[in-house]
Amino acid sequence: MKNKNWGKKAEDILTDDFLTEELQNMNQSRNLLIGDEYKLANDILDTVSENSGTFDHSQKELLGKRITHTINAAKRRTLIIRISTAAVFLLLIGLTTFLTMNKEPEISIFARNNQSVPLTGNTRLILSGKEEIQINSDQSKIAYAGNGKEIQIDSSRVQQVVEDDKMVYNTVVVPYGKRTQITLSDNSSVWLNSGSKLIYPARFATDKREVYLEGEAIFEVSHNKERPFHVITHDVEVKVLGTVFDVCAYKDDKTASTILESGSVELKYNSNSMISQSKVTMVPGMMAVYDPNEKTVKRTQVNTKLYTSWREGYFIFERQSLGEILKKISRYYNVSIQLNDQSLADETFTGPLDLRNSATQVLEIIAELINAKVEKVDNKIVITRI
Repeated sequence: MKNKNWGKKAEDILTDDFLTEELQNMNQSRNLLIGDEYKLANDILDTVSENSGTFDHSQKELLGKRITHTINAAKRRTLIIRISTAAVFLLLIGLTTFLTMNKEPEISIFARNNQSVPLTGNTRLILSGKEEIQINSDQSKIAYAGNGKEIQIDSSRVQQVVEDDKMVYNTVVVPYGKRTQITLSDNSSVWLNSGSKLIYPARFATDKREVYLEGEAIFEVSHNKERPFHVITHDVEVKVLGTVFDVCAYKDDKTASTILESGSVELKYNSNSMISQSKVTMVPGMMAVYDPNEKTVKRTQVNTKLYTSWREGYFIFERQSLGEILKKISRYYNVSIQLNDQSLADETFTGPLDLRNSATQVLEIIAELINAKVEKVDNKIVITRI
Protein backbone atom coordinates (compact mmCIF):
# COMPACT_ATOMS: atom_id res chain seq x y z
CA MET A 1 0.00 0.00 0.00
CA LYS A 2 1.22 3.50 -0.82
CA ASN A 3 2.94 5.30 2.06
CA LYS A 4 0.78 8.24 3.19
CA ASN A 5 3.94 10.32 3.66
CA TRP A 6 5.01 9.98 -0.01
CA GLY A 7 3.31 13.26 -0.84
CA LYS A 8 5.74 15.15 1.44
CA LYS A 9 8.55 17.30 0.09
CA ALA A 10 12.20 16.33 0.60
CA GLU A 11 12.79 19.23 2.99
CA ASP A 12 9.87 18.04 5.17
CA ILE A 13 11.28 14.53 5.27
CA LEU A 14 14.76 15.59 6.35
CA THR A 15 13.56 17.93 9.10
CA ASP A 16 11.31 15.26 10.61
CA ASP A 17 13.22 12.84 12.90
CA PHE A 18 10.72 10.06 12.44
CA LEU A 19 10.72 10.32 8.63
CA THR A 20 14.51 10.59 8.55
CA GLU A 21 14.76 7.34 10.52
CA GLU A 22 12.22 5.72 8.22
CA LEU A 23 14.30 6.89 5.22
CA GLN A 24 17.44 5.31 6.67
CA ASN A 25 15.61 2.00 7.25
CA MET A 26 14.27 2.06 3.69
CA ASN A 27 17.75 2.74 2.37
CA GLN A 28 19.19 -0.19 4.38
CA SER A 29 16.52 -2.50 2.98
CA ARG A 30 17.36 -1.19 -0.54
CA ASN A 31 13.71 -0.59 -1.28
CA LEU A 32 13.73 0.74 -4.85
CA LEU A 33 10.02 1.65 -4.89
CA ILE A 34 10.29 4.83 -2.83
CA GLY A 35 9.05 8.10 -4.34
CA ASP A 36 11.11 10.78 -6.07
CA GLU A 37 11.12 13.11 -3.04
CA TYR A 38 12.39 10.27 -0.80
CA LYS A 39 15.18 9.62 -3.31
CA LEU A 40 16.12 13.30 -3.33
CA ALA A 41 16.06 13.38 0.50
CA ASN A 42 18.22 10.24 0.60
CA ASP A 43 20.83 11.90 -1.66
CA ILE A 44 20.91 14.94 0.60
CA LEU A 45 21.12 12.77 3.71
CA ASP A 46 24.24 11.10 2.31
CA THR A 47 25.96 14.48 2.05
CA VAL A 48 25.41 15.27 5.74
CA SER A 49 25.80 11.74 7.10
CA GLU A 50 28.88 12.78 9.10
CA ASN A 51 26.57 14.93 11.20
CA SER A 52 24.05 12.11 11.78
CA GLY A 53 22.17 12.19 15.04
CA THR A 54 19.46 14.28 16.52
CA PHE A 55 19.51 17.88 15.34
CA ASP A 56 18.63 20.75 17.65
CA HIS A 57 16.33 23.53 16.44
CA SER A 58 19.09 25.83 15.11
CA GLN A 59 20.75 22.94 13.29
CA LYS A 60 17.44 22.00 11.71
CA GLU A 61 16.95 25.58 10.52
CA LEU A 62 20.45 25.59 9.03
CA LEU A 63 19.88 22.18 7.47
CA GLY A 64 16.52 23.33 6.14
CA LYS A 65 18.19 26.28 4.39
CA ARG A 66 20.87 23.99 2.92
CA ILE A 67 18.22 21.52 1.82
CA THR A 68 16.13 24.27 0.23
CA HIS A 69 19.23 25.55 -1.61
CA THR A 70 20.04 22.02 -2.80
CA ILE A 71 16.47 21.41 -3.92
CA ASN A 72 16.32 24.72 -5.78
CA ALA A 73 19.58 23.85 -7.51
CA ALA A 74 18.16 20.46 -8.43
CA LYS A 75 15.02 22.12 -9.78
CA ARG A 76 17.15 24.52 -11.85
CA ARG A 77 19.10 21.58 -13.27
CA THR A 78 15.82 19.85 -14.09
CA LEU A 79 14.52 23.00 -15.77
CA ILE A 80 17.72 23.33 -17.81
CA ILE A 81 17.45 19.69 -18.87
CA ARG A 82 13.83 20.19 -19.88
CA ILE A 83 14.65 23.37 -21.84
CA SER A 84 17.59 21.64 -23.52
CA THR A 85 15.41 18.67 -24.41
CA ALA A 86 12.74 20.98 -25.83
CA ALA A 87 15.40 22.87 -27.81
CA VAL A 88 16.75 19.63 -29.28
CA PHE A 89 13.20 18.56 -30.10
CA LEU A 90 12.47 21.88 -31.85
CA LEU A 91 15.79 21.66 -33.68
CA LEU A 92 14.88 18.19 -34.95
CA ILE A 93 11.49 19.47 -36.09
CA GLY A 94 13.16 22.43 -37.81
CA LEU A 95 15.71 20.19 -39.48
CA THR A 96 12.98 17.84 -40.67
CA THR A 97 11.00 20.80 -42.03
CA PHE A 98 14.13 22.20 -43.70
CA LEU A 99 14.93 18.90 -45.39
CA THR A 100 11.31 18.48 -46.49
CA MET A 101 11.05 22.01 -47.89
CA ASN A 102 14.41 21.79 -49.62
CA LYS A 103 13.96 18.31 -51.04
CA GLU A 104 14.92 18.39 -54.71
CA PRO A 105 11.91 17.81 -56.97
CA GLU A 106 11.96 14.67 -59.10
CA ILE A 107 11.74 16.74 -62.28
CA SER A 108 14.90 18.68 -61.29
CA ILE A 109 16.78 15.40 -60.86
CA PHE A 110 15.59 14.32 -64.31
CA ALA A 111 16.75 17.67 -65.77
CA ARG A 112 20.19 17.36 -64.16
CA ASN A 113 20.63 13.85 -65.58
CA ASN A 114 19.62 14.97 -69.08
CA GLN A 115 21.66 18.13 -69.56
CA SER A 116 23.63 17.20 -72.68
CA VAL A 117 21.03 18.41 -75.19
CA PRO A 118 22.56 20.88 -77.72
CA LEU A 119 20.63 24.03 -78.65
CA THR A 120 21.40 23.70 -82.36
CA GLY A 121 19.66 22.29 -85.43
CA ASN A 122 15.90 21.72 -85.47
CA THR A 123 13.41 21.96 -82.65
CA ARG A 124 13.24 18.54 -81.01
CA LEU A 125 10.69 16.70 -78.91
CA ILE A 126 12.32 14.00 -76.77
CA LEU A 127 9.92 11.39 -75.40
CA SER A 128 10.81 9.87 -72.02
CA GLY A 129 14.39 11.05 -72.46
CA LYS A 130 14.90 8.53 -75.30
CA GLU A 131 12.94 8.76 -78.56
CA GLU A 132 13.68 12.00 -80.44
CA ILE A 133 11.32 13.66 -82.93
CA GLN A 134 12.72 16.35 -85.26
CA ILE A 135 10.49 19.36 -85.99
CA ASN A 136 11.51 21.31 -89.09
CA SER A 137 9.38 24.46 -88.76
CA ASP A 138 10.73 27.67 -87.25
CA GLN A 139 7.42 28.37 -85.47
CA SER A 140 6.08 25.00 -84.33
CA LYS A 141 3.06 23.91 -82.32
CA ILE A 142 2.85 20.90 -80.01
CA ALA A 143 -0.42 19.90 -78.32
CA TYR A 144 -1.12 17.06 -75.86
CA ALA A 145 -4.36 15.21 -75.29
CA GLY A 146 -5.62 15.05 -71.72
CA ASN A 147 -4.33 11.49 -71.27
CA GLY A 148 -0.82 12.49 -72.43
CA LYS A 149 -0.74 9.63 -74.94
CA GLU A 150 -1.62 11.54 -78.11
CA ILE A 151 0.57 14.41 -79.33
CA GLN A 152 -0.20 16.75 -82.23
CA ILE A 153 2.99 18.19 -83.77
CA ASP A 154 2.09 20.81 -86.40
CA SER A 155 0.14 18.73 -88.93
CA SER A 156 1.32 15.27 -87.77
CA ARG A 157 0.27 13.09 -84.85
CA VAL A 158 2.30 10.69 -82.69
CA GLN A 159 1.45 8.24 -79.91
CA GLN A 160 3.24 7.77 -76.59
CA VAL A 161 2.95 5.04 -73.95
CA VAL A 162 1.96 6.56 -70.60
CA GLU A 163 1.44 4.17 -67.70
CA ASP A 164 -0.98 5.11 -64.92
CA ASP A 165 1.51 4.53 -62.09
CA LYS A 166 4.61 6.03 -63.72
CA MET A 167 5.66 9.63 -64.36
CA VAL A 168 6.80 10.14 -67.96
CA TYR A 169 8.89 13.27 -68.65
CA ASN A 170 9.14 14.77 -72.12
CA THR A 171 11.54 17.50 -73.26
CA VAL A 172 11.18 20.19 -75.91
CA VAL A 173 14.43 21.78 -77.09
CA VAL A 174 14.08 25.01 -79.08
CA PRO A 175 17.38 26.09 -80.73
CA TYR A 176 18.35 29.71 -81.26
CA GLY A 177 16.37 31.21 -84.13
CA LYS A 178 13.25 29.07 -83.52
CA ARG A 179 10.20 29.12 -81.24
CA THR A 180 7.38 26.78 -80.30
CA GLN A 181 4.02 26.80 -78.58
CA ILE A 182 3.12 23.85 -76.36
CA THR A 183 -0.34 22.95 -75.08
CA LEU A 184 0.16 20.71 -72.06
CA SER A 185 -2.14 17.89 -70.97
CA ASP A 186 -3.92 20.20 -68.47
CA ASN A 187 -4.64 22.67 -71.32
CA SER A 188 -2.04 25.20 -70.09
CA SER A 189 -0.16 26.97 -72.89
CA VAL A 190 3.58 27.64 -73.04
CA TRP A 191 5.34 29.85 -75.58
CA LEU A 192 8.97 28.74 -75.59
CA ASN A 193 11.48 31.29 -76.84
CA SER A 194 14.72 30.72 -78.79
CA GLY A 195 17.54 28.87 -77.04
CA SER A 196 15.23 27.32 -74.46
CA LYS A 197 14.40 23.91 -73.04
CA LEU A 198 11.25 22.78 -71.24
CA ILE A 199 10.84 19.51 -69.34
CA TYR A 200 7.33 18.47 -68.32
CA PRO A 201 5.24 15.35 -67.64
CA ALA A 202 3.27 13.92 -70.54
CA ARG A 203 0.43 13.79 -68.01
CA PHE A 204 0.52 15.61 -64.70
CA ALA A 205 0.26 13.83 -61.37
CA THR A 206 -2.98 14.08 -59.43
CA ASP A 207 -1.60 16.37 -56.72
CA LYS A 208 0.80 18.74 -58.51
CA ARG A 209 1.86 20.27 -61.82
CA GLU A 210 5.60 20.86 -62.25
CA VAL A 211 7.70 21.86 -65.26
CA TYR A 212 11.41 22.67 -65.52
CA LEU A 213 12.63 25.59 -67.65
CA GLU A 214 15.99 26.65 -69.06
CA GLY A 215 15.75 29.81 -71.15
CA GLU A 216 12.61 31.90 -71.56
CA ALA A 217 8.91 31.06 -71.76
CA ILE A 218 5.52 32.69 -71.36
CA PHE A 219 3.01 30.60 -69.45
CA GLU A 220 -0.77 30.84 -69.61
CA VAL A 221 -1.80 28.44 -66.89
CA SER A 222 -5.23 26.82 -66.64
CA HIS A 223 -6.79 27.50 -63.24
CA ASN A 224 -6.86 24.64 -60.72
CA LYS A 225 -6.90 25.68 -57.07
CA GLU A 226 -6.27 22.14 -55.85
CA ARG A 227 -3.24 21.59 -58.13
CA PRO A 228 -0.90 24.60 -58.19
CA PHE A 229 1.40 24.97 -61.19
CA HIS A 230 5.15 25.19 -60.48
CA VAL A 231 7.80 26.46 -62.90
CA ILE A 232 11.21 25.34 -61.63
CA THR A 233 14.49 26.79 -62.87
CA HIS A 234 18.09 26.47 -61.71
CA ASP A 235 17.69 29.46 -59.36
CA VAL A 236 14.01 30.15 -58.69
CA GLU A 237 10.64 28.43 -58.47
CA VAL A 238 7.35 30.07 -59.45
CA LYS A 239 4.11 28.78 -57.90
CA VAL A 240 0.83 29.78 -59.54
CA LEU A 241 -2.84 28.79 -59.49
CA GLY A 242 -3.85 30.32 -62.81
CA THR A 243 -2.29 33.30 -64.57
CA VAL A 244 -0.10 34.66 -67.39
CA PHE A 245 3.58 35.32 -66.72
CA ASP A 246 7.03 35.26 -68.29
CA VAL A 247 10.07 33.49 -66.83
CA CYS A 248 13.53 34.24 -68.21
CA ALA A 249 16.31 32.01 -66.88
CA TYR A 250 19.04 31.62 -69.49
CA LYS A 251 22.20 30.02 -68.16
CA ASP A 252 24.42 32.73 -69.66
CA ASP A 253 22.47 35.56 -67.99
CA LYS A 254 23.63 36.96 -64.66
CA THR A 255 20.08 37.12 -63.29
CA ALA A 256 16.75 35.31 -63.59
CA SER A 257 13.55 37.32 -64.00
CA THR A 258 9.82 36.73 -63.64
CA ILE A 259 7.25 39.15 -65.08
CA LEU A 260 3.60 38.79 -64.04
CA GLU A 261 1.01 39.89 -66.58
CA SER A 262 -2.14 38.76 -64.75
CA GLY A 263 -3.15 36.74 -61.70
CA SER A 264 -0.89 36.10 -58.73
CA VAL A 265 2.26 34.05 -58.29
CA GLU A 266 4.62 33.16 -55.48
CA LEU A 267 8.33 33.25 -56.22
CA LYS A 268 10.63 31.02 -54.16
CA TYR A 269 14.39 31.48 -54.25
CA ASN A 270 17.56 30.53 -52.42
CA SER A 271 18.37 33.34 -50.01
CA ASN A 272 21.05 33.98 -47.41
CA SER A 273 18.78 32.40 -44.78
CA MET A 274 19.99 29.05 -43.43
CA ILE A 275 16.48 27.91 -42.52
CA SER A 276 14.67 27.69 -45.83
CA GLN A 277 13.96 29.33 -49.15
CA SER A 278 12.59 32.86 -49.17
CA LYS A 279 9.31 33.80 -50.84
CA VAL A 280 7.98 36.82 -52.72
CA THR A 281 4.33 37.22 -53.69
CA MET A 282 3.93 39.04 -56.99
CA VAL A 283 1.05 41.15 -58.30
CA PRO A 284 0.22 42.03 -61.94
CA GLY A 285 2.69 44.42 -63.54
CA MET A 286 5.53 43.38 -61.27
CA MET A 287 8.95 42.17 -62.36
CA ALA A 288 11.11 40.24 -59.88
CA VAL A 289 14.80 39.89 -60.74
CA TYR A 290 16.82 37.33 -58.79
CA ASP A 291 20.59 37.71 -58.41
CA PRO A 292 22.07 34.26 -57.62
CA ASN A 293 25.36 35.77 -56.46
CA GLU A 294 23.80 38.15 -53.97
CA LYS A 295 20.84 35.80 -53.34
CA THR A 296 18.46 38.77 -53.42
CA VAL A 297 15.32 39.70 -55.35
CA LYS A 298 14.63 43.19 -56.69
CA ARG A 299 10.99 44.03 -57.44
CA THR A 300 9.79 46.81 -59.77
CA GLN A 301 6.58 47.78 -61.58
CA VAL A 302 6.97 47.49 -65.36
CA ASN A 303 5.11 47.55 -68.64
CA THR A 304 4.76 43.79 -69.14
CA LYS A 305 4.46 44.17 -72.93
CA LEU A 306 8.16 45.05 -73.02
CA TYR A 307 8.89 41.48 -71.92
CA THR A 308 6.06 39.41 -73.42
CA SER A 309 5.53 40.95 -76.87
CA TRP A 310 7.83 38.42 -78.55
CA ARG A 311 4.94 35.96 -78.27
CA GLU A 312 3.03 38.18 -80.72
CA GLY A 313 5.97 38.46 -83.13
CA TYR A 314 7.58 41.77 -82.20
CA PHE A 315 9.91 43.32 -79.65
CA ILE A 316 9.10 46.52 -77.78
CA PHE A 317 11.96 48.45 -76.20
CA GLU A 318 11.86 51.45 -73.89
CA ARG A 319 15.19 53.22 -73.42
CA GLN A 320 16.95 49.85 -73.45
CA SER A 321 20.69 49.65 -74.12
CA LEU A 322 21.89 48.39 -77.47
CA GLY A 323 23.97 45.74 -75.69
CA GLU A 324 20.83 44.14 -74.19
CA ILE A 325 18.87 44.53 -77.41
CA LEU A 326 21.53 42.76 -79.47
CA LYS A 327 21.57 39.84 -77.03
CA LYS A 328 17.82 39.33 -77.58
CA ILE A 329 18.08 39.70 -81.36
CA SER A 330 21.03 37.31 -81.50
CA ARG A 331 19.06 34.66 -79.64
CA TYR A 332 15.89 35.18 -81.61
CA TYR A 333 17.48 34.96 -85.06
CA ASN A 334 20.47 32.75 -84.12
CA VAL A 335 22.96 35.23 -85.59
CA SER A 336 26.32 36.53 -84.39
CA ILE A 337 26.42 40.32 -83.98
CA GLN A 338 29.60 42.36 -83.50
CA LEU A 339 30.05 45.99 -82.43
CA ASN A 340 33.17 47.62 -83.92
CA ASP A 341 32.85 50.42 -81.39
CA GLN A 342 32.02 49.13 -77.89
CA SER A 343 30.69 52.53 -76.86
CA LEU A 344 27.68 51.72 -79.06
CA ALA A 345 26.59 49.16 -76.46
CA ASP A 346 25.51 52.02 -74.16
CA GLU A 347 23.28 53.67 -76.78
CA THR A 348 19.56 53.34 -75.99
CA PHE A 349 16.58 52.60 -78.21
CA THR A 350 12.82 53.03 -77.76
CA GLY A 351 10.20 51.56 -80.07
CA PRO A 352 8.84 48.35 -81.64
CA LEU A 353 10.68 45.93 -83.92
CA ASP A 354 8.73 43.64 -86.26
CA LEU A 355 10.24 40.16 -85.96
CA ARG A 356 8.78 39.12 -89.31
CA ASN A 357 11.66 41.08 -90.83
CA SER A 358 15.15 39.60 -91.13
CA ALA A 359 17.81 40.21 -88.49
CA THR A 360 19.62 42.62 -90.83
CA GLN A 361 16.44 44.62 -91.51
CA VAL A 362 15.66 44.87 -87.80
CA LEU A 363 19.19 46.06 -86.99
CA GLU A 364 19.14 48.64 -89.79
CA ILE A 365 16.14 50.32 -88.15
CA ILE A 366 18.12 50.70 -84.91
CA ALA A 367 21.34 51.71 -86.70
CA GLU A 368 19.58 54.58 -88.49
CA LEU A 369 18.56 56.09 -85.15
CA ILE A 370 21.99 55.88 -83.54
CA ASN A 371 24.06 56.99 -86.57
CA ALA A 372 25.55 53.58 -87.32
CA LYS A 373 25.67 51.21 -90.28
CA VAL A 374 25.04 47.48 -90.58
CA GLU A 375 27.15 45.15 -92.71
CA LYS A 376 27.19 41.40 -93.15
CA VAL A 377 30.76 40.07 -92.97
CA ASP A 378 31.16 36.32 -93.44
CA ASN A 379 28.75 34.75 -90.92
CA LYS A 380 28.49 37.84 -88.73
CA ILE A 381 26.53 41.07 -88.70
CA VAL A 382 28.84 43.98 -87.93
CA ILE A 383 27.59 47.34 -86.62
CA THR A 384 29.92 50.34 -87.06
CA ARG A 385 29.49 53.93 -85.86
CA ILE A 386 29.31 56.41 -88.75
